[in-house]
Amino acid sequence: MHPDVTHAALVALPDELLGEKSCAFIVSRNPQLKPIALRRHLMGLGIAEYKLPDRIRLIDAMPLTAVGKIDKKQLRALLAVAPTT
Repeated sequence: MHPDVTHAALVALPDELLGEKSCAFIVSRNPQLKPIALRRHLMGLGIAEYKLPDRIRLIDAMPLTAVGKIDKKQLRALLAVAPTT
């Protein structure tokens, strides 16, 4: 994991061509962290490019359900609100 990342979640999104694409939601302690820096870090760890998330979205806090689990439904809803990289 990148040293500036405090929380991460990966959600699947429907895609007409591929069936599904992935989006990583990241909470960082560094507000200047850029998605491209995360991609470079993961590739530097030896992760193949095809295994990287299709999108990376930086968020301020991870939404949680009433029982404290990551709320992936809310994460998907965030994609409709703002663009991703």
